[in-house]
Amino acid sequence: MEILSVGEVARILGGVLEAEPRLRLLCVRGELGSVKAHPSGHFYFTLKDESAQIRGVMFRSRFRNVAFSPKDGDMVLVTGQVAFYQAGGQVQIYAEELEQLGLGAQLMRLKELKARLEAEGLFRPERKRPLPLLPRKVGIVTSSSGAALRDILQITRRRHPGQDVVVAPARVQGQGAAAEVVRALRRLAGHPGVDVIIVGRGGGSQEDLDAFNDEALVRAVAACPVPVVSAVGHETDFTLVDFAADQRAPTPSAAAELAVPVQRELALRIWELRQRLGQGLRRSAERRRDRLAAALQRWPMRRPQELLLRRRERVQAAARLLGHVGRGDALRRRARLQAVQGRLGGLDPRGPLRRGYAMVTKDGRGVTGIRDLLPGDRIEVHLADGQASATIEEIESGEEAR
Repeated sequence: MEILSVGEVARILGGVLEAEPRLRLLCVRGELGSVKAHPSGHFYFTLKDESAQIRGVMFRSRFRNVAFSPKDGDMVLVTGQVAFYQAGGQVQIYAEELEQLGLGAQLMRLKELKARLEAEGLFRPERKRPLPLLPRKVGIVTSSSGAALRDILQITRRRHPGQDVVVAPARVQGQGAAAEVVRALRRLAGHPGVDVIIVGRGGGSQEDLDAFNDEALVRAVAACPVPVVSAVGHETDFTLVDFAADQRAPTPSAAAELAVPVQRELALRIWELRQRLGQGLRRSAERRRDRLAAALQRWPMRRPQELLLRRRERVQAAARLLGHVGRGDALRRRARLQAVQGRLGGLDPRGPLRRGYAMVTKDGRGVTGIRDLLPGDRIEVHLADGQASATIEEIESGEEAR
């Protein structure tokens, strides 16, 4: 068996590709991803579909003739050749022409998901909560080995050296990353004292940020009981988590600046408030002292005995007036009582009896005329000093008596 060097293998692979006539000049339709315009002017990208992907490059001399600004998710038609890049060990397309066809399938799905979640109200501004001024603990969800965590911790220590931080590490790209971020977010939301959570990672291609466009993660951020700051990618990168979070930071470092107050600034603010409070108390005391001095200069306060004498005379006069009013009212009430007693006396049935009249009853009921009597009836005759019983022997009407 022949032993080959790496360079020899690379040259064989390159020769195989060059010998294939279909790869010398071809048109490939696919979706752009991992788009990157290099400072040198070269344009690097990935061309993909549902089943595969291949890297590509378009050199500056060709890229300057492209009539649009390529971006992740664009559907394009690439004209060029396929070759083996020996230094990088990669098979890639060397593009000669780049034509835009429309939005890619992945970008279309992302736009549809964004529209659906927006219609549900997950991105409404009124849902956004303010960040706490003095968080007890700051939660961080990111990769434990990424630069984002180092940046956040560095900014936090610089702004507030004593700030408590709780880190829930999670993968931030690749299959299963979104589910890990959701679990880490929920752990921090239930951690005692965590008042704000930073969720993020450093920049990358659109594929690298796909975990933060996951529907389950977006819903978890929107439903989190603790305010969430998203810090996904660089300033120009946007994901659906950015729209669901309470506040979006352009970078992880900026997220730390939003969530963590500056200790020196807080101390200065407290000192200023204390000074203002002291000044306010002094001004209030001065105003009250001036009002008291002005009151003491008024005539009644200069001669308080005369003021008391006048007040005493007014009280005595009021007492005398009250006494006169009370006596007159008592006399009027007594006269009214006597008149009522006189009227009640005239209605007393015992009054006529004392004047020689009698009252006749039969069977306990008063007799008002001879029509109420029959011969043989037993009656009671009531007099002023007692009563007597009698029997009716004869009845004679008043007309017959005349």
